[in-house]
Amino acid sequence: MTSETTSVNCSYVRLKVWCASLKLKLIMSIVLNASLLPKGNDIITVAIAQSFNGEDVCSFDLNNGTLADLEKTLCDPRGPMFRCLPRSSLHFYTEKEPLRALDLQLQVCSFGSLVIQYKAPDVGKFLEAMQNNKFDPSSANFEMTWTAAEAPAVSAYQTEFMIDQVLSGLPTHADSREHFVRIFGKLTAMGESWIVPRDAMLGKYFSDGRHFKHRLCQHWLEMARDASTSKISEATPIILLKRGDDGRLIGCAVLGDSFPRNFDDGMQRELNDWVLYPDFKWQNVSHALLSLDWDPQEGLALLQNLPRKIQSRRAPAQFTTLQTQEVNLMVHVQLRLSYLGVAEVQGSINAACVEVLAELLEYKLKIVKFQSVADLETEMKGFEGDAQHRGTLVLVTDLPASTGKIFAGSHRMVLCYNAEE
Repeated sequence: MTSETTSVNCSYVRLKVWCASLKLKLIMSIVLNASLLPKGNDIITVAIAQSFNGEDVCSFDLNNGTLADLEKTLCDPRGPMFRCLPRSSLHFYTEKEPLRALDLQLQVCSFGSLVIQYKAPDVGKFLEAMQNNKFDPSSANFEMTWTAAEAPAVSAYQTEFMIDQVLSGLPTHADSREHFVRIFGKLTAMGESWIVPRDAMLGKYFSDGRHFKHRLCQHWLEMARDASTSKISEATPIILLKRGDDGRLIGCAVLGDSFPRNFDDGMQRELNDWVLYPDFKWQNVSHALLSLDWDPQEGLALLQNLPRKIQSRRAPAQFTTLQTQEVNLMVHVQLRLSYLGVAEVQGSINAACVEVLAELLEYKLKIVKFQSVADLETEMKGFEGDAQHRGTLVLVTDLPASTGKIFAGSHRMVLCYNAEE
């Protein structure tokens, strides 16, 4: 089996992750099995495999603690499931009692094995609904009360087939389906927990508002298609959601010089009446990007710093120097960093864009001009996170178009590729 090995400096040590073999199967699966083997010195080796075929997912050593500690480790966006498992809350069971969720305060060392269940993205449900125009008020199939929670289950096979239809005709690569699931699944999951699209479908806000969810999901579908099949070459308007300091969704931001192209004049006028306009103001951009990147496993402290970070009317000096297109490019880069860990750019990027992101989102930054893969690996060896930052971010410039896949390890990376040779 092909494997990729990396190390992560957290509360666990010696980590192995087989991302190459997981692809869409792991993204769409909902049950994993974990074996727990005492190693001595209060260390437990955790080996996780897919339940339906026994295929290895990851293996790592964990300092003994509670199931809550294990959950935090598995859901850590820089942890052992990095780029292999959508961030989500987990439920733990034993094989003898598969219907009884375990108390998260129980000690990991109390178990020899565990069944782990997580809620996979409802990508299949959304694609089926959109394929049948269930969000479109002008369709006979319109379901104004549709929710993912109540929609019938869609099989992984059917989901995979619909994803292939969505990506048909585009320059796909080995990770395209997985990347599509990550981006579209996360955006729609956030949208589903925001009450406004549901109420808008019921006509509670404005006359044309019943089309809002239909337009928004179409927009996110196009974003996910582009992000999963190509490098960033142009920056188009983008709609992202915003959270309050309690973690709940409180609104959205239209980041760009216009609305997305599928929002017609009538829809735009209705949203203007709702005091929603396209803009690139610091408060709007920073709020949306911080909401995008925040993970519930990190707790509310980061979100509760929002007033300090974004409510000042004075934007960071570097941000004020950016052109409109550069700000838009920065937003698209962060979308991919938050959900994929890597953002590939066709051409160059103003380093100030990445510096603003690193400062806002508390990532330790390193900028490297590419010379060779060996030199890049040498540059990266001593670059590690610290207690003052949430993680690490690397900007690599001047990558030849012919460069093969760059393995990022535990780092987030912005990779800028030269024009085709």
